[in-house]
Amino acid sequence: MRSRALSRGTAPTAVAEPEGLRVPSAFRHDALPYAGHAEFVSLAADFFGTGLDLGEAGLLLTRPERLDDVRAALGSAAEGVRFLDMDSAGHNPALIFSILDEFARAHPGRRVRALGEPIYDGRTPAQRAEAELHELLLNTGTCRSWNMWLACPYDTEWLDERGQAQMRLAHPADGRDLENVAAAKFADPLPPRPDGAETFPIDGADLGAIRSVLRTAARMSGLSDERAEAFVCAVNEVVTNSIRHGRGPAEFALWSVGDSLVCEVHDSGRIRDPFAGRVAPALGDTSGRGLWLVNHLCDLVQVRGPSSGTCVRMHIGR
Repeated sequence: MRSRALSRGTAPTAVAEPEGLRVPSAFRHDALPYAGHAEFVSLAADFFGTGLDLGEAGLLLTRPERLDDVRAALGSAAEGVRFLDMDSAGHNPALIFSILDEFARAHPGRRVRALGEPIYDGRTPAQRAEAELHELLLNTGTCRSWNMWLACPYDTEWLDERGQAQMRLAHPADGRDLENVAAAKFADPLPPRPDGAETFPIDGADLGAIRSVLRTAARMSGLSDERAEAFVCAVNEVVTNSIRHGRGPAEFALWSVGDSLVCEVHDSGRIRDPFAGRVAPALGDTSGRGLWLVNHLCDLVQVRGPSSGTCVRMHIGR
């Protein structure tokens, strides 16, 4: 028999699975508190080991320094687990949902396990805010079709009081739907732009002139030609969408934060779906591709739909 500490609510709960007993088909979303690297490796290996004994495929999405040690702890059984580097695959937290969705859909009729660590030391405040929104969205009806047990590790050696409260909020003891909570967070405005941000009107603007401004800003920020063009393409997509579908005045703003260039597009239209850009568009879909593309071109994308309109904030670093 294997057991691990998985938390739903305020305290870890011991969950034991007798050998050969399959967990009922359903989506389950738990917190997995741990203290330090060694305990993470032990809990992860135990979690996946039990699942593999039950014929359940596994997905591990965490920081690169964890991957090799968990793989070694599993030994030959590691062949049944997919290992992904969170710093690469999930640097933009908006991408994590589609990774989980694709993994669940890749195993029709089969129970799967996933362990994903979206919140950890080293995330910027903006990344952490998006990871917190991602965690809330995992408690909505959109995920209920997944035949998956998802555990989200939280390092208690690093986690502050705010993080502990967020962990409890996003993993309710009763497993209730948090659609209203997620919608409220999606409707909260982003932190204000810095005072030094340059703003430009979009209404009637020449897209060629906007791209020229972006390329100049990208060069001044030290972006490579490839990353500069990716950023120009992303912003152009959002600006074009704003011109086509936005209402009233619109503008974009540029500023730098650390080694990143940031562009924000704001208009009076409303995006009400917090999953916009997070779900891969189906083959043949003519809509929904814009933000999906933007999420893959940028290091971080923040989308909010407050009452004042839609705000899309894109980050790309050197």
